[in-house]
Amino acid sequence: MTIQIYCDPCTVNSRKVLAGLEQLKTDYKNNYIDYFSGQHKSDDFKKINPMATVPAAVDGDLTLTESNAILQYAADLSSDDSMYSKDPKKRATVNKWLLWEACTWFPSCYTYLVENAVKPMFFKADPDQNVLDGEAERFHKCAGILDEQLGKTKWLTGDNVTIADFAVAAPMHLYAAQKLPLDKYPNLRRWMTDEVEKLDSWKKTQAPVDRMMAGGSEKGSVRTSVNYTQSVDSITEIYFYESEKAKGVHEPGDAPVDIIVHDGRTHTPSFTLDKSGFSLHPFHSTHDNWEDDDAVRSHFYPEVVEFLKRELGAKRVLVFDHTIRSEANSKKKLTDEKNTSQRSPVMLVHCDYTAESGPLRVRQLLPNEADDLLSRRVSFINVWKPINRIVEERPLAMCDVQSTQPEDFFKLFLRYRDRTGENYVMKHSDKHTWWYFPRMTPEEVVLLKTFDSETDGRARFVGHTAFVDPNGAPDAPLRESVEIRTICFF
Repeated sequence: MTIQIYCDPCTVNSRKVLAGLEQLKTDYKNNYIDYFSGQHKSDDFKKINPMATVPAAVDGDLTLTESNAILQYAADLSSDDSMYSKDPKKRATVNKWLLWEACTWFPSCYTYLVENAVKPMFFKADPDQNVLDGEAERFHKCAGILDEQLGKTKWLTGDNVTIADFAVAAPMHLYAAQKLPLDKYPNLRRWMTDEVEKLDSWKKTQAPVDRMMAGGSEKGSVRTSVNYTQSVDSITEIYFYESEKAKGVHEPGDAPVDIIVHDGRTHTPSFTLDKSGFSLHPFHSTHDNWEDDDAVRSHFYPEVVEFLKRELGAKRVLVFDHTIRSEANSKKKLTDEKNTSQRSPVMLVHCDYTAESGPLRVRQLLPNEADDLLSRRVSFINVWKPINRIVEERPLAMCDVQSTQPEDFFKLFLRYRDRTGENYVMKHSDKHTWWYFPRMTPEEVVLLKTFDSETDGRARFVGHTAFVDPNGAPDAPLRESVEIRTICFF
């Protein structure tokens, strides 16, 4: 069963848990709790953790609200006990450091974190030197204990990394900004810089920290409104042709909600298709004729195919459709059935396929091969790319799949004259985390996973929408982009 983790990845104890779970290769899902906006104090979160602290973990009927307890539990689930030995003496040694960290080391490091990092960064206040002087004796005592131990062993308890290393490293993970006095402790510094920071699991949790150090969780973020859809008793549908049947139906986008969309630029390495449902990549194309659909198909499609094979390892890629989005097309009525490859940006939280419409589309496009192809993994990937200029208005926002639940998605029926299609729309949740990449250039693409046949816990459907960027200049040039729809076969 997948462990549900509730945390803000840039906080000390959250980073400890996430890095530890990555090292343990634990099956987990991160549910983002925005600590800096006070989301950990919300009524919904306090139902999970009445103490209103992060992180917390839920596994079935078990709830854990202490970071070291989460690490212990996850390590016990692992088939490899090297991170938390079953041997009583080795386990006791790890437990010793876990308890010492929580009771002694964390409070000392936290004093330096608050005074030298948090106060200047978030409150524009100077450190209180009296507080730092008062903590110095305890810190040096603790650092000396660690330095002596790490002069004997590579890792804290011996020759291999354990959960104790993650627990003790986390409170000093901002040692530069904290201005921790480490000059007298070469073994401690060596362990942190040459061992802990070289771990892939530690590197994977670095991006949120970089974002915080760039100025806090709200730096680069924007507040805007996006169009969610109410979940009602009747079906939700929309007609793409003139019809009496369209009268009185429940159409999507009837629940606008104010949200915060975070700047994903400093997080780019942490976004993957299988975890977040989207990713950003450099992409250079020689194609520049976007007015001619046939030229797009003959010249640009092959570039996309080779790019996806290289980036995703797909054995085969089928490009089956594209749409040019621009303001020039915004006056076109939704019911205009001509030249449907030319459309305006979609201001609706949606995903292009459902669990049923994805496989159906394969059968429609490749009827003779469908049974064989669908016996293996199939993934629908949208390739979203600016054209002609930098995007300054109505950029694309993505809802991190790790912040969503399956019940957030429900079907939107698309009524065409000759067929009915299905998309997902989304109802709002306070847990949703939104990201965008400001000022995307024609040399970049966002990949969006709109369907995946695998049901092993990886991201399958990503909600996305265009939105009004309040930071955009009033006279910003109109957004122009191309959206390429593909199927990747593995």
